[in-house]
Amino acid sequence: MAITQGQLNAIAKRRENAVLAAFITVVQSVRDQVTIQEIVRALEAGNVDRVIFLLQLDQATYEPLENEILQSFRAGGLTGAQQVGAIPLQNGELAARFSIRTPQAEAWAAAMSSRLVVEIIEPQREVIRDIVRQGLEDGRNPRSIALDIVGRTSKATGKREGGYIGLASNQAQWVANARAELESLDNNYFTRSLRDKRLDSTIRKAMESGEPLPAATIDNAITRMQSRAERYRGETIARTEAIEALRAGQDQSIRQAYEQSDVLDKEVTREWSDSGNDGRTRPTHSRADGQKVQGLDTPFIVGGYRLMRPGDSSLGAPGKETIQCRCRQITRINWGGRARRIEGFG
Repeated sequence: MAITQGQLNAIAKRRENAVLAAFITVVQSVRDQVTIQEIVRALEAGNVDRVIFLLQLDQATYEPLENEILQSFRAGGLTGAQQVGAIPLQNGELAARFSIRTPQAEAWAAAMSSRLVVEIIEPQREVIRDIVRQGLEDGRNPRSIALDIVGRTSKATGKREGGYIGLASNQAQWVANARAELESLDNNYFTRSLRDKRLDSTIRKAMESGEPLPAATIDNAITRMQSRAERYRGETIARTEAIEALRAGQDQSIRQAYEQSDVLDKEVTREWSDSGNDGRTRPTHSRADGQKVQGLDTPFIVGGYRLMRPGDSSLGAPGKETIQCRCRQITRINWGGRARRIEGFG
């Protein structure tokens, strides 16, 4: 049965939401398990590695996120098999199936796990190290540094909110700059897009008075900004990882069907399709629209980089060409004179 583009979009949205929920769960679990006093002791001793150890920023902690990305890979594979349908043979046909246990599928899962360490876990550790080092150099109170890292307890929810857990280095810098602006009464704070604008009038009045902002006001504004930055980071990860996993699973299912068939490589054509002229598509991706390659192993050339499919970084394409990419791959296979068009996730 054919799968419509609307159905592909619905699958993608469900998987995005699941990956986002897993990211938020991971970040909150780090906050919830930590003992502030232990963090403070480590800070008083100047032991940065001890702080990282206590936060448990490791693969075990991030396993829920990894699992949801793997589920997205499986969903892409099952969808791809459904799109392929029956595999024509010389004397009959086979129903297309997807196995997550093939060497190629397991290799993708292993590479994904390693990449999460390099792109998410290690950068998170480095963000914390930088915050600790800067806080100690500035002579800040260890408890204040600890709360900056893991967030402050909300009176409304009773849970810790904000903090630097979950933020990328650029987002952590946005937050640090915003704190410096509030402390120095710098109006540039109002240019920060992730600030909570509901606090603007209170902060503006205080700045106009020339009196230093109360520490509680600054902490409140920064906590809210951190929460928004965390959400932004989570949405970026969810969009990028869920869609890439869906695409990779779909690609694997097509490959598995191809290997069971009598089809020659020359009977497979893949086409790059951009996300439409809506002003948000990267110029390099717009220029790649309509680019066709033959076979399953020929890469596209996009922005001077090689990509096996939209969002792919396995051949060295940088984030500027892959993160949150909305392009699609259209695969056409001529099975025994029966052409089949398989729409990709985007």
